[in-house]
Amino acid sequence: GYGDVIPPTFEFADSLSAQASAALRGEMYRFLDRDGSTLALRPEFTTPLARLVATRLHDWPMPQRFCYAGSVFRYVSPQAGRQREFLQAGVELIGASTPEADAEVLAVTIAALRAAELADFRVVVGQIGYFRGLLADLKLTDDQEDALREAIDRKSEPALASFLRDVPLRTQQRRTVEELPNLNGNRLDQIIDQADRYCLNYEMHAALENLRAVCHMLAAYDVTDVVDLDLTEIRNLGYYTGVTFEALAPGMGFGIASGGRYDDLIGHFGKAQPAVGVAMGVDRLLLARQRQRGDDTSPHPPPPDCLVITGGDAAALAQVQQWREGGQRVQVEVSGRTLEDVLAYARKVGIAKVLRWAGASFEEMEA
Repeated sequence: GYGDVIPPTFEFADSLSAQASAALRGEMYRFLDRDGSTLALRPEFTTPLARLVATRLHDWPMPQRFCYAGSVFRYVSPQAGRQREFLQAGVELIGASTPEADAEVLAVTIAALRAAELADFRVVVGQIGYFRGLLADLKLTDDQEDALREAIDRKSEPALASFLRDVPLRTQQRRTVEELPNLNGNRLDQIIDQADRYCLNYEMHAALENLRAVCHMLAAYDVTDVVDLDLTEIRNLGYYTGVTFEALAPGMGFGIASGGRYDDLIGHFGKAQPAVGVAMGVDRLLLARQRQRGDDTSPHPPPPDCLVITGGDAAALAQVQQWREGGQRVQVEVSGRTLEDVLAYARKVGIAKVLRWAGASFEEMEA
């Protein structure tokens, strides 16, 4: 039920910068048009899609579901899994603020990774409201909040210990901060129950109840075997407003997909709407799958099932078409090479079977 949408490749830089992190703003490709306006290539799809919904689709019935795939552009140092132009695919569910919507997008993410035949991955789920509620209760200075956020985001025990030494807290507040690094793992209900014992206010409790509802729905989708909870996941604290998640594969060093609830973004462009979505790095997904399989990471496609020499015969080509319609990958020799050269080519690229038309049927050649 997700409809295809293709946002513009470039827009006004100010629009694409809305709600973007400082890091993402710094990675945008900017340029001037003939009128002197500053434009930018899209660094991701969610922001242009949010503007589209707010300005042109706001009268449509809600909720709205969209999917997309295409190139995005970021000025970064190229390396494996991190390119300046890369493919991104994702979905956005707009106009619903329920746990059902969060769970649906999570389930779609897991289904996509499984459909791509990625054998080993985990999806780490958090709830930004729990940490927001903690900050509201602690009433820290800006510097103190930065220190706590950095310690939690880096998962640094020394930095957290330093924060606790330097900042005076009530006993219950201190216990909650100390316990934060332990609120993670794959025993979903147990972790939520544990976190609930350290709630300091209604906001923290409400975040956990939302997370519990999402987890129960993920169990109904039968996907909790790949789900971990981590209440220290606080990336993009100023952007996300509820559930967050990131798909990880062993040995990759970066996420394959990430997403969550971002209820404040669309209102920046017009009428506010709740929203949840996910973006997947297609190149990263393929790289992770190749590494897990031990595949050759070269750009060459896998060899076809067979190579056929038809001599341009109509009956031979008709047979080839039948095989292709039946799902076989058949390559036709079109270069006019000698049989010896064709066989040498087949051996070099790994084609196991070579067939030659013999007037009424194909005969197999010895490679």
